[in-house]
Amino acid sequence: MRHGTSFGMAIAVIASFMATSAGFVQAAINPSQVLVVYNSQAPDGQTILNAYLAVHPDIPAGTNQNVFDLNDASLVGVADITYADFVSKIRDPIRAYLDSVGPTATSIISIVLIRGIPHRIEDTDRANVGDVPSWYVNYQDAIPPEFTNGDVTCASVDAELVLLWQDLDDGEAGGTMDSHADNLIDNPYHQSSTNIQSFTRANIKAQKTLSDIGNAHYAWGIAGTNTRRLTSGDIYLVCRIDGTTAADALAIIARAQDLAVNRRYARLILDEDDRADGLDDDAIFTPPVFGAGADYEETRDLMQANGWNVLYDATDHFIEGGEIPRPVIAYSSYGTNHDPKPPSLDAYIDSFVFARGAIFNTFESYNGRAFNGLGTLFGQEQIADFISAGGTFGIGCVWEPLSVFLADDEFLWPNFLVNGLTWAEAAYSSIPALSWMHIVIGDPLAHVVTVNQRLADLDADNDVDQDDLALFEGCTTGPSAVSMNPDCADTDFDLDDDIDMSDFATLQLCLSSADIPPAPACN
Repeated sequence: MRHGTSFGMAIAVIASFMATSAGFVQAAINPSQVLVVYNSQAPDGQTILNAYLAVHPDIPAGTNQNVFDLNDASLVGVADITYADFVSKIRDPIRAYLDSVGPTATSIISIVLIRGIPHRIEDTDRANVGDVPSWYVNYQDAIPPEFTNGDVTCASVDAELVLLWQDLDDGEAGGTMDSHADNLIDNPYHQSSTNIQSFTRANIKAQKTLSDIGNAHYAWGIAGTNTRRLTSGDIYLVCRIDGTTAADALAIIARAQDLAVNRRYARLILDEDDRADGLDDDAIFTPPVFGAGADYEETRDLMQANGWNVLYDATDHFIEGGEIPRPVIAYSSYGTNHDPKPPSLDAYIDSFVFARGAIFNTFESYNGRAFNGLGTLFGQEQIADFISAGGTFGIGCVWEPLSVFLADDEFLWPNFLVNGLTWAEAAYSSIPALSWMHIVIGDPLAHVVTVNQRLADLDADNDVDQDDLALFEGCTTGPSAVSMNPDCADTDFDLDDDIDMSDFATLQLCLSSADIPPAPACN
């Protein structure tokens, strides 16, 4: 291939690029270890299921295999479900399938819920208490007193299925910690960077011994020995393929495949707030059983040490998408808890451009609420909106989670973007508590190969070709170009504050084909 000398040069065959990964792919979850649950009565349920199976042809999908149909018209269009209906219509049918005609309980590691399945379980004695934060009405009617009394049983459907074989509701009568469904349970996989297959699943059906941590009634801790001790091998990594529309659900399936993420190009955003600095430090909870450190700061340091482009802001300035000249691969912020608040509240996420494989995790209590037509609450941004805006993965909460139990980016981002864990493993390594409000959106089998970005890959698609040339030509040349167009800052390859033939020569140097590799300086 010959390189031309004019801006209008024609580019022939361009080879895609993959540099040496800084991360590594561990022994991933095998497709045969995934149980896909859907509801054939739900509109588009079969279509979304088929799309998921199409990208994972190794998931056994014939009769009596790794696909289970709830086939329940009463669940269609339902967001909230009683605990009794959760048990009879979702939990127990899945148990029965695994016990009789499906794969074995121990062979499954991850459960995938396809759009059309309820996502919220109501509290057993105060159905909607999870929708009442402390500041909204009389404090005694809100969730904090219910939590302090050790009697919060509302949860996400997904979070209860993580402990599928535990009879969490046994003994529940509205009293303080009278069942394991009350409040939350310490996650044994939290903070791990080990592949989930490293833990035995032989005892997953055994009922576990849990202790009231410090006799303080806020959480169940791990106790017991042998088969009765809760371990990382006793949980299912439950993820959901969902969205505001069926098209959104289909989009996140497609975006999660064959991910090669560029450290040098894609941005990671940590938008803290000086007014609330420290909220991301879950060690402030006493006793600090769930503590892991100052999350934003430690995440920043970990990712920068691995060569990632991190934008960290701890001031009261709210970062908007127009300030970011390149696609965002991971977004974490205080969202509507920022002061001052984002200019467009629950629509702020639309201002960003997201790279394929982008992750969402914000300090907004109800950011996982708006599925099954439920909508948002208090103007907080939603994972559902993020998906519509081009996102791929997210962790949120369906009811008020209390800030100290939100997912930790310092495990989520490194495990997914550096350490080679699957999305399901990375997500659950970041979640402090089980049987709580969390919901994990995205393909559990997805994993990332991280690459060093080519210098001239302006569209961040892992090659330098005609599309990059078009972007370069769209930048005004001359000393004022960078100030006129933020995107053009990335085309000033020689850093001399103008965009000219010298930069174009660099672009040419970085072009590659099957037989001509890019120059070493381009990587």
